[in-house]
Amino acid sequence: MNILYIPLDERPCNYEYPKMIGALQKEVNFIAPPKSLLNKKKESADIELLWDWIFDHATEADIAIVSVEMLVYGGLLPSRLHQDSVDTLLERLNRLKILKERNPKLNIYASNLIMRTPHYDSSEEEPDYYADFGEAIFKWAWFNDKKEREGLSGEEQSELDSITEKLPEAHLADYSQRREKNVVVNVAVVDLVKEGTIEFLSIPQDDSAPYGFTAIDQKKVIKHIIGNRLQSKVHMYPGADEVGCTLLARAFVEAKPCRPKVYVMFSSVNSEQIIPMYEDRPLAESLKAHILASGALWVDDPKEASFILAVNTAGKVMMESWDQDEKDVTYSSFRNLRFFVDKIKNFQKRGYKVAVADVAFANGGETELVHMLDEARAFDDLIAYASWNTNCNTTGTVLATSILGYTSDLKEELTYNKVYHLLEDWIYQGVIRMDMVKNYLPTIDTSYYIFNGKDKEIHQEMERRLREEWAKNILYSFKEVEIEQLGVYTPWNRMFEIGLDLDLNYKI
Repeated sequence: MNILYIPLDERPCNYEYPKMIGALQKEVNFIAPPKSLLNKKKESADIELLWDWIFDHATEADIAIVSVEMLVYGGLLPSRLHQDSVDTLLERLNRLKILKERNPKLNIYASNLIMRTPHYDSSEEEPDYYADFGEAIFKWAWFNDKKEREGLSGEEQSELDSITEKLPEAHLADYSQRREKNVVVNVAVVDLVKEGTIEFLSIPQDDSAPYGFTAIDQKKVIKHIIGNRLQSKVHMYPGADEVGCTLLARAFVEAKPCRPKVYVMFSSVNSEQIIPMYEDRPLAESLKAHILASGALWVDDPKEASFILAVNTAGKVMMESWDQDEKDVTYSSFRNLRFFVDKIKNFQKRGYKVAVADVAFANGGETELVHMLDEARAFDDLIAYASWNTNCNTTGTVLATSILGYTSDLKEELTYNKVYHLLEDWIYQGVIRMDMVKNYLPTIDTSYYIFNGKDKEIHQEMERRLREEWAKNILYSFKEVEIEQLGVYTPWNRMFEIGLDLDLNYKI
């Protein structure tokens, strides 16, 4: 199974994670462009060179998994910054038709995001003016959308009037016009599904909100999907950076005669109704969407299941992972973690394949759960573990890993995947990141987004802490594995995410 893969951007979650999952099956061969052809944060990819590469390599592939953001705008962040005309954007998009015409047996799986609208002031991933007017742009659209749909209170109308008076028209026009162009592309991608160029389209949505620009754009695209009766071929749901993994899982499943069956086990009676941070709907609704998008089937009896998906959630109130030392009391009173881990271990003893989606906190794993899984000697037999960023980022990654992993006999690759995510998701995101930001970076005159040329020093400190925390906390698991090489890099020169150059020595 040769897969031509064009990622959303160059970060490890988009470029490396799908390849790590593909490595769980010997038959999967990734054909991916070198990073030199992709975007570099806000700097667009060389779109013409990238398309040349695609046409040159498409004949080698059975399946293509492609990001419309990369093909049309030159990457995720460029899709929020470009000044291209609609004609230029559609000409690039329609090259997918040419690709399909030249390679009629190539099954194309695509992703295309609806442009997000952050609710805060920051130009880190948005246009420069978003540093001063991001919150105002978000609120302007929020209030106007709510006014159109439900009406505003006097206080809300007063706030809208104040925002409108202060918000520069040029900034609002630039932002609005770009969104309008991007929605034209969103609709055109759906048309490519209708025509048969694209086999399946995923529209993941990050930073969702019930009102505002994103909600307005969603309604337009949903109407087009429903009007063309494409609900089975086009799925829209919360998420984003896990989408390459999801499409890999779906492509793998659809190439097989058997659809994987998933039995879901939650850590709390409230799990299904919790609305995770950075998302707009109950957790179980997002989980349904991800299971369907990945090609799997939710079953109600573990005896029918291909694997068990154990979902660790908050008890009632979800928090950021770096605050877990002071976690809300409902993490204990509305959840029984001992019972959850005991069930995982019991399933394993009975021969079931089990994966863990650790989404109790946003942006990192839960130390208490990791300790309990380690003490229960459960990690070695898990087929997947992840706990990074948002609920849906983690869920999509764990599902894809499980779908390719539950039939895999490649023990070293399965172990590598778990160790990587424990190091990056749990230790880095959940344990050491914010401590470094608060207590280390100021001592060397650096900050979350500004490294002042001290990248190497920061990376070495990350490596030291990762090794230290691993040795201190993982006491009973992975005894047949040692970390031989552990290098850290920061793809966007910030503390938000890292990549690992990881080599393991397997003492088997």
